[in-house]
Amino acid sequence: MKTKQSPLPYKPLHVPGQSLDELIRLQDDEIVKYYWPAALFVLLAVLDWCRWFLSSPIDPWFSSITAVLVSSYCSYKLLSLRPIIRTLKLGRDGERIVAECLETLRSEGCLIYHDIVAGDFNLDHVILSSRGIYVVETKTLSKPARGEISFRGENIIAGDQFLGTEPIIQAKAEATWLQSLLKESTGKSCFVMPVVVFPGWYVQPMPNSLKETVWVLNPKALPSFIEEQPTILDDSDVHLAAFHLSRYIRIYN
Repeated sequence: MKTKQSPLPYKPLHVPGQSLDELIRLQDDEIVKYYWPAALFVLLAVLDWCRWFLSSPIDPWFSSITAVLVSSYCSYKLLSLRPIIRTLKLGRDGERIVAECLETLRSEGCLIYHDIVAGDFNLDHVILSSRGIYVVETKTLSKPARGEISFRGENIIAGDQFLGTEPIIQAKAEATWLQSLLKESTGKSCFVMPVVVFPGWYVQPMPNSLKETVWVLNPKALPSFIEEQPTILDDSDVHLAAFHLSRYIRIYN
């Protein structure tokens, strides 16, 4: 009997936030790991107490003490997982909101990829177009009712939270990685613009010292920023980059 195989020739591309979804599932597995032992020992203790009240020769103290210790530890672990999962879900939803904002670019001929895994980090979004290549890093932060992103020199401030240059350094590192990948695979060198977006935040205009090397924006403003750029790539170069990037994703992601 011949072995059956999948009819699909390659793996599908990632959807927005897929890496974070996988992390959320791992955290959900952790919850199950701590929930059921606690529930089991509490149940055993309840059964022992029922026997004790019914004058059955069972001492419930050992199982009760064990249940208290196990359930206390498991409760502590469960409580510690809640903020982790909340942060992961916030990040995932932020990436999906940004992906929705980028959809309008497809009608302009842009090619968009999401959640590209690159070693121990990932590129949230990549945009390939005749107006340039862009790596988009999403920063989804909780904010007050009227949250505002401001700048102090090249440092970023989110409300009263000082983020410094870390988001910019991260986005630039991702852009450098993609630029190197495309150079190695296509043989052509093209500048990749790093972009940092803050969903839901009002972002003040960037200082001039930043504009040439990185953009910091609300994601709703990104399509118009790209549409204002001059044409710098031929369609053939865009599709060549897309071919090699897609091949990388399907092989290594």
